[in-house]
Formats: sequence, C-alpha cells, structure tokens
Amino acid sequence: MQPKHLPKLHHGKPVPQWSSGLSVGNAKLDEQHITLLELGRDLMRLLDTDPATKDQIHGALEDIVRLSRLHDALEEKILEANGCPSLSEHKVVHLTARNQLADLLSDVSHGVVDKAVLSRLIADWMDHHIGENDLPVKDYLKHVPQTRAAA
Repeated sequence: MQPKHLPKLHHGKPVPQWSSGLSVGNAKLDEQHITLLELGRDLMRLLDTDPATKDQIHGALEDIVRLSRLHDALEEKILEANGCPSLSEHKVVHLTARNQLADLLSDVSHGVVDKAVLSRLIADWMDHHIGENDLPVKDYLKHVPQTRAAA
C-alpha cells in the first residue's frame, strides 16, 4: 500500500521566501525577484501534484524562463551602467542558467519530465540567483543611472 501523501520532491533547499534581506535595493529588480520566487513556488506545488500534466508543467516553467530572460537583461544593463567590475562573471552565470532552463523546457516539451530533478534544479537556481549572484553586487544594482542626452 502506498502512502496517501508522498514526500515533497525537492530534497534540497526549498524556493526561498521573500524577505527584506533578499532586496538588492532596486524596486524593479526586487519586484521581478518576488515574482520569480512566486512562480518557482507555483511550479513546486504543481510538481508535487499528482497528476500534473506535461502542459501544466511546461506552462509554469515557460513563465519562469520568460521572466528570467527579461530580468537578466535588465540586471546586466544596470550592472554595466554602474561599472560593476564582475559584470562578465555575472553574464556567464546568467548564460549558464538560461541554457539550463532552456534544456529543462525542451525536455518538458518533449515529454521528458523528471519531477525530482526539475524540482531540485529550480529550487537551487532560485536560491543561487539572488543569494549568491545578486546580493554580492547589490551596490551596483541599487540605482539606474540616468542616460545623458547627446550634446
């Protein structure tokens, strides 16, 4: 006999809850972080649902991919405008994450859904993105420099 409630799939860290300690001091980026975290938790709930369809999982992951691309582009623009010395490393981390998310999305669209792997990767990516990638450069994310008018 199988248990009525299966254990949560994400054995690693759960998707973090938003707190002021995760703020990078930029309202737009913080808003996007909050939305990404909510989308991640929505995906986790969906992955814990039996049966979640491939289309449901694909749609939820697609929302994360779409917002993360916009978010990464904005972060990189702000970091560049503020002269962040680790911009190139930040871009590499974004590119790696984009490729990983694209691979996951492709797998799901082809009917390959390893819920445990997907759950772990999304939770780890979301935790890493803010905590280890953005917070260390938050001084370069706080302000969007005004563009100078051409002379």
